[in-house]
Amino acid sequence: MKALVPRTVLAALELFTGIGAVYGAAMLVTDAWHLPSEYLDPLPVHGWVLPGVALLAVVAVPMLGAAALALLGSRRAAGAAMAAGALLVGWILVQLAVIGPRMALQAVMLGMGVAVAAAGWWWRDALRTAARS
Repeated sequence: MKALVPRTVLAALELFTGIGAVYGAAMLVTDAWHLPSEYLDPLPVHGWVLPGVALLAVVAVPMLGAAALALLGSRRAAGAAMAAGALLVGWILVQLAVIGPRMALQAVMLGMGVAVAAAGWWWRDALRTAARS
């Protein structure tokens, strides 16, 4: 029972983040946000399609995959959460290094990456504690 709370928190964080990343990827691919193309000057791309596809591949798919593992109660879910959280943190850090701080959403998503990784750690710890009991 103790492991259910971290698992539920973990799945909720991953679903929220994964769905948000799918939305963000769709907005980038369709250029619905009309972000300035100058943000992309340090990159060898001239439009938002490839960054949108990359967001989908690097953040959305791992987050939603980790959420599915958490919802299924897989013993691999905690590790998947830590990896998905680390990928999101890395994504934001690279984004900050390349285009700089542009919006508050970057800080929020950095926090979400840390929260997902921490929740994965918490669930792994809860599972280990339950196994010893």
